[in-house]
Amino acid sequence: MLIEFSVTNFRSIKERQVFSMMPAGKIKLTELSDNVISKDSNEYGLSLLKSTVFYGANASGKSNFLRALGGLKHLVIKSIDYKLDENIKPYEPFKLNKKNKQNPVEFEIDFIAKDRIRYLYKVVFTGKEFLFESLFFYPQRQKSKLFIREKGKPIQYGDYFKGIKKHQLLNNQLLLSKAGTTLIEPLIEPYRFFSTYLFRSIFHGQGLNDALLSGVTKLLMGKKGEDLQKNIHKLLCKADTGITDFTTKELTPDDFDFPNDFPEEEKNKIVDRYKYRIKTLHNLYDDENLIGKESFDLREESAGTIKLFVVGLLMLDALSDGSVIIIDELDKSLHPNLTRMLIKLFHNEKNNPNHAQLIFATHDISMIDITLLRRDQIWLTEKDSYGATEIYPLSDFTGISKVKTLDNWYLHGRFGGVPELYEAEFDLVW
Repeated sequence: MLIEFSVTNFRSIKERQVFSMMPAGKIKLTELSDNVISKDSNEYGLSLLKSTVFYGANASGKSNFLRALGGLKHLVIKSIDYKLDENIKPYEPFKLNKKNKQNPVEFEIDFIAKDRIRYLYKVVFTGKEFLFESLFFYPQRQKSKLFIREKGKPIQYGDYFKGIKKHQLLNNQLLLSKAGTTLIEPLIEPYRFFSTYLFRSIFHGQGLNDALLSGVTKLLMGKKGEDLQKNIHKLLCKADTGITDFTTKELTPDDFDFPNDFPEEEKNKIVDRYKYRIKTLHNLYDDENLIGKESFDLREESAGTIKLFVVGLLMLDALSDGSVIIIDELDKSLHPNLTRMLIKLFHNEKNNPNHAQLIFATHDISMIDITLLRRDQIWLTEKDSYGATEIYPLSDFTGISKVKTLDNWYLHGRFGGVPELYEAEFDLVW
């Protein structure tokens, strides 16, 4: 479970910005109590939010903040594969200030892993090397050091760090990342939080949908496939898509009709990308008489149906094992009622017994609804006069607890996070 995440000097984020999944102290826990993970669910007595949403004008930094979480995941999973002198890819400092362009990026995350232990992890890095990396944890609620790694100094290990303490690392590799290739007992569960239980997805184009379709089809054919198939079938029926059932199939290279002189390397790429296929079934009628089923490739369905299938499966997978799922543009191609239905899956204790969390960005103002989300679940992004992103929750504002329709207040700029539009005539040139 995610508790808190902070980022400094990344893309449009200049100064340290802190995002929290902890309920605001000024809002009673009894307010939309189903939206809150009970403090009794963990040894630390922490209440945590089940979902949060980011609003803001275009280019205000919503995607950048969510991208930072994905960047940290990438570093933990992939940096152990970096070659000597290879650039650290998520190094993207704030470019609108001369000093920041050379300054390091900082990520810090506070979370509870599947071993039910709380961890605090921090990395500081430039484009070529990690300057600082630390991992603390909280056995018996007391903060204790697992390790601190600082440029130019030997790694400091805490008393709780058992096992091998000599690790060969390049300057562009993380010690936590090494847990993905070497059995380092104290690092296994914090590593798994990133590798297995933290997922970020974006929906900006058909190409991404193709890649995601391949990924979710693998889910359907995996060990949780049977339960996922049953649940996505229920979701598609509830959404009135007209789909009565679906099938999955893994194609072989022989199923593709390639020209004889087609390059083998390109052939393998295409096969790997498109080898998993999903066929949807619809009722077939003769006038008003049901006479059978008609099969469609999922890619023939509407953009909204494809999106619902993909994002629905990702959410169901998260709900099945209590993951943190991050989705940019959740509302893209979806009807607002479908978006609300998906959010409510996380708030329902029966559907979400493992305390999965949803973090998403949207422009759909119908979600600014106090019957759906608490004020501390709604976060806003806004750029200052110098192009730097600031984030803050709606709960920071006073005097709005009894306002029933906050969407109009948001549209009129009462909370910030909206573009400044001027109604003057455009001086168009033809």
